[in-house]
Order: sequence, then structure tokens, then C-alpha cells
Amino acid sequence: MLLQVYGYIRSLADTRYGPALSHGRDVLSIEKHLGLDLELRTNHWLTRHHDLSEVAVWIYQHMHTGFTMGILLLCYLAGPGVYRPARNALVLTNLAGLVVFFVLPVMPPRLLPDEGFVDSVAMAGFGTVHSPGGVEADQFAAMPSLHMGWAVWVAVVIMALLPRHRVRWIAVLHPIVTAIVVVVTANHYVLDVIAGVAVSMAALFGTGLVWAGNGTTYAAGQLIKRNRPAPVPGPAPADVPDPADVADVAGVTDVVDAKPGEAESEAPVPAEPAASAGARDSGRPVADAG
Repeated sequence: MLLQVYGYIRSLADTRYGPALSHGRDVLSIEKHLGLDLELRTNHWLTRHHDLSEVAVWIYQHMHTGFTMGILLLCYLAGPGVYRPARNALVLTNLAGLVVFFVLPVMPPRLLPDEGFVDSVAMAGFGTVHSPGGVEADQFAAMPSLHMGWAVWVAVVIMALLPRHRVRWIAVLHPIVTAIVVVVTANHYVLDVIAGVAVSMAALFGTGLVWAGNGTTYAAGQLIKRNRPAPVPGPAPADVPDPADVADVAGVTDVVDAKPGEAESEAPVPAEPAASAGARDSGRPVADAG
């Protein structure tokens, strides 16, 4: 279905040439204003290094489709809990790209007339059509870069599949290399790369597949926690006695430790009645009072 829509948009190339050319020059103008116009300098540098150019073209032509589909298959076989949100994120990335391709066609740098760009892929013998994976490319689908969008998707999915392994960080190299390749071969602008990252990350967050720094993966709203080693039991902390209990125990200890008769001698003597005290002072018997 997506391929049919892509083919239909590609078939409108004749009617989209003018807008695509205008939009391409607009993007280049914005980049010059922002100081991001790296495409021409890096493209000419790559052209002077034949071997590096061949490597970059190979990566552009083969890693985009082959590596992405391979990771999707691996996800289906080895990570069923991650497969559904990962698949949905890839579909959403492509849908967003198709909408932008149709509404805002952008001519890539290599096709801009009189700008001095060299089509590295065509120079390597693949022609100007560029058909990675056997699918003829839309010539005016520079913005956003789906090469970059797919590369970001691959990196996040690998991290989700390998949450416990440090080797997962190697996956970050894939989008970095892809970003360099698509720019130096004059297939995309720097802003295309940024847009591709934004579209892919939005799709990954929208489907619930994000990689967290603590190694936890959220997939379709559910937590997929990585297996952590069980904590080693330590010595149980000593119980802290209640202050009231300590006071009661102290009182009992004092009574037990007292000498025989010491408690009776220390007991307070009750006071005599006031009347008896007065009679004793007057020297008369109590019976004669009054």
C-alpha cells in the first residue's frame, strides 16, 4: 500500500519540477543564513577521494533498505514484545514522509542546476534515478530524509532488543554514518537530516517505543524491563528499642537490684493529721480537746 502511494507521488514528477526546484533553493538559502550549508564543500571533498566515495555510495545504496528490513525481521523473531510498536513506528515514519513529499516536494542538492554539486551515486555507476532496494526513488523527496529516519529507527530498535548489553551503543553509529553519507553524496540537505530525525523520533514516541537511560523499554504503553541481577541479601539491621520500653526495663532493674529492707526504709512516711499535731503541742490529751 505504501509503495503504491509512493509510486503515485513519483509519477507526478513532471508537475512537481517547478515547486521542487524552488523549495530546494529555499532550503539551501535558509542553510546559508544559518551557517549550515555544508553540502557543497563536503561533496567536493568526497569527489576528490575516490575510494571513500565508493564506500559512501555503497552505504547509501545498500544499507538503507537491507539493514532496516533485516532489523525488522530480527525484531519479529527475537523481540515479539518490541515488534509491534517498532513496526508501527516505521509505518508512521513513512506515512509522514509521504505526506511531506506530496505537499512539499524538494529537489535534492545533486539535481539543483548551476549549483556545482556532483551526483556521487551516479558517478559510481548507479545512474541518476537511484533505486535502493530495487525501488525507483522519488527524485523530489529530499525533505525529510527517510534514509535518516530509518537509520534512527534502526538504532532505537537495536537498543530495545539489547537493553542489557553495552554493545547496543554501537547502534548509534548507524544514524551518524548515514547522516554523513547522505550529505556528502549530495542527496540531502542538512535540514533534511534534522527533519528525518524529528519525524522518526516522533513516530517512536507516538507508538510507545522509546529507550530509557536506565535500560527500560516502553513498548505499546507497557514496561519491558531488562533482567537485573537479584540483590545480594545483607545482614539484617538491628532492631532499635522503643524509648518507653527502655524506661520500663530500667525501672524494673532498679527495684530488683535494691537491697532487702532498702525499699521499705526509703518509702515516704505519711503525715499525721493536723488535729493530732495540735494536741501534742498543747500538752493535753486528744480526748480533752474542745
